Amino acid sequence: MTAFTKPTGPFTNDELRAYIETMMLFAVADGTVRKAELNMVQMTVVGYLESHPSLKGMTRQQLIDLCFECANAIYDEGPAVRLTKVAAILSTEQQRMFALSMAAAVAGADGYIQTGERAGFALLQRAFGLTVEQVRWAIEAFD
Repeated sequence: MTAFTKPTGPFTNDELRAYIETMMLFAVADGTVRKAELNMVQMTVVGYLESHPSLKGMTRQQLIDLCFECANAIYDEGPAVRLTKVAAILSTEQQRMFALSMAAAVAGADGYIQTGERAGFALLQRAFGLTVEQVRWAIEAFD
């Protein structure tokens, strides 16, 4: 495998939530769910998703509301439980690679991937059963 095909949607509601939660869970890979951090990630996720062709039917407010729902699920159930549920929904390699690459896009929104964000990649790699090489491909997909 040298690349992966990005799914184009439309996504089911469960898939969309799982993609959003993956991006948000990436931000809390250190196990600490800080409200300010998730709020910032929510806005970055919304900005990213607004440009995704399969979401043209959703308004900015709908995306914000969906991100808020995902954040509340992470607060209520904890990152580990939510990550397990996300992995169950995103069961194919294509879905998991796409979710990881979306997380990389959010991580790289400031122009570079910080050292602390590498823990997020390791967390998602383990949860999704991906290889180091696949993680590299996902990161490069959004360079």
